[in-house]
Amino acid sequence: MKEFGKLLKYNLAYIIWFFIYWLIGVYVINGAVENVGLSCFYAALIYGVTIGVALSPIGETILRLLEGATPVLTQQDREYLIPIFMEVYEKARKNTPEMRRDIQLYISESMTVNAFAAGRKTIAVTRGAIETFDREQLKGILSHEFGHMAHNDTKALLINLVGNGFFSLILFALKFIMNIIQMILTVIQGKNIIFTAFWIMGWISKIFVEVMSFLFIFLGNILLSMNSVISEGLADAYAYKIGYGEELISSLYLLKKITLPAKMTIIEKMTATHPHIDERIQKLEQMRNVDVERLHV
Repeated sequence: MKEFGKLLKYNLAYIIWFFIYWLIGVYVINGAVENVGLSCFYAALIYGVTIGVALSPIGETILRLLEGATPVLTQQDREYLIPIFMEVYEKARKNTPEMRRDIQLYISESMTVNAFAAGRKTIAVTRGAIETFDREQLKGILSHEFGHMAHNDTKALLINLVGNGFFSLILFALKFIMNIIQMILTVIQGKNIIFTAFWIMGWISKIFVEVMSFLFIFLGNILLSMNSVISEGLADAYAYKIGYGEELISSLYLLKKITLPAKMTIIEKMTATHPHIDERIQKLEQMRNVDVERLHV
């Protein structure tokens, strides 16, 4: 119950968007069964099963496979990474006693400088991050990922992925049916003015569905990006809270140095999932300055 409370508190936008997906499912199913009660039940049943799979070890394993995340296997990697991971893990559990005891570290062989938390018990770092950051900077990065775990961001993300998948399935089925109808009408539309009219209506309907689905997904991305930006800030604050603020600041300065600057379009800014690095550093440094001022009072 406490975990669900955190899910609502820190990831309300994901829950709202998931509810919208469910309503779409109800609407589509109701077109077939013509019973609102049964439509609600069937949509809830489908979502319940898919979310159960997504949040299960099966779903998490699939997600790791998609990301190329594997256990830390070699002796060299284990001797270097596991003590760093366990140090941060212990501090995170002292701050958040309800945090799972079986969270494990994984490595993705990608040379992209990145780290991520996934599902219930997966934290992964890329080979690029391992080669780029020193020990202390890695602690800062890992503490940020434990912040995502503490706020249940990873579960909310999985729920959203399930919703996206279900919506995509509905959209695919709808477009497939419309394409079949359009093909039939294309063959016969020249034979009768009524068939021609139906062909034009079908073409207009297809364009309408394409435009509406684009707008729906685009507006959803904006909403979810706003939630994601807030979650990133909270994860940074969590890292600072458990004692790795300086390490995270150092890693962000290095990340800023090695990242090629690029001018973002308005749409990219609207759908960005992370705050600008300078903004993240600024907020962490403000936390540090507040603590320094308190020490001098």
